[in-house]
Amino acid sequence: MSLREYEHKRRRSRTPEPFGGAREDDERLRFVVQRHAARRFHYDFRLERDGALASWAVPKGIPLRRGERHLAVHVEDHPLEYADFEGTIPAGEYGAGTVEIWDRGTYDLLEEKRNGGLTVRLHGERLDGVWTLVPAHLDGDPKNWLLLRKEGDGSTPTTTYSPMLSTASESLPPGAGWVYEPKWDGFRALVTVSGGEVALTSRNGNDLTERFASVGHAARRAIRSADTVLDGEICALDPQGRSRFGLLQEGTGTLVLVLFDVLEIDSEPVLALPLSERRRRLEAIVDAAIGGVAVSPQFEDGDALLAAAREQGLEGVVAKRSDSRYQPGRRGPDWRKLKVRGRQEVVVAGYTHG
Repeated sequence: MSLREYEHKRRRSRTPEPFGGAREDDERLRFVVQRHAARRFHYDFRLERDGALASWAVPKGIPLRRGERHLAVHVEDHPLEYADFEGTIPAGEYGAGTVEIWDRGTYDLLEEKRNGGLTVRLHGERLDGVWTLVPAHLDGDPKNWLLLRKEGDGSTPTTTYSPMLSTASESLPPGAGWVYEPKWDGFRALVTVSGGEVALTSRNGNDLTERFASVGHAARRAIRSADTVLDGEICALDPQGRSRFGLLQEGTGTLVLVLFDVLEIDSEPVLALPLSERRRRLEAIVDAAIGGVAVSPQFEDGDALLAAAREQGLEGVVAKRSDSRYQPGRRGPDWRKLKVRGRQEVVVAGYTHG
């Protein structure tokens, strides 16, 4: 396979990407899957073939469930050394953005068809099973292939979650081990990304996706995972940047999705991890540069945040234990809310606020 196209698209002096590399003394064929936060977020699926890495860009991520199929765009071959590459390609260069290794390992070639189709058995840290690449020529473009999950344990149905709830408190818990966040005044929503498509679900299980289509569109662009579940609040902001539930009722204000927790990443539950680690992972998969989506700020000084909430007329403060697990549907002492702007819980068209 020729690497001429790969080299033609890149400038050696400007990109940290590799341009060569000898094969290790190992008879096993290698594969790698990389998350690529480029202008359009996608996954890169690469198989060692004839001295190079045959490569496909997979916008909706690797299909994980039996029978699932995703578009895979055949791109230029990459050098073998790319299987170990992680880093940031500078702005203005081809493929500008961050590249991270999502999975890697070895594979067995089970079948190669005359039209170029491949069936492989992957042996990775995340991916273990059989996948097929089919040159489907979708929309008449020979670069448009399909990547199919053939068999394995990826047929597990998607888990349905309920959000973790806070306990009302008359004061903020003091001492180390607590972090503090603003209490947002909007619709609580679980954000489910599956195959790159976004669904928004209220605390009561109502579908908010169509009602807040612009929020879902922003989330699709900002969330760097094709299969994940996040927790947050759909808010309408006033000109001062304060969330106001009344603006949601009126259909006015600036809509924004404020995220404050993550339950699954790449279809792997992270509920048992402490909040501090979930928070770190949440920040890593949300592109803060995309408008309409934000990660809720956290503070160590709860009293200062409470004073600011009172001064600015915000709804209140939520205190969370930094070592707490995420407990779907439960209201316990690990999350405590203190309201400073008195108002009763409001129910509008089946959507609960409060």
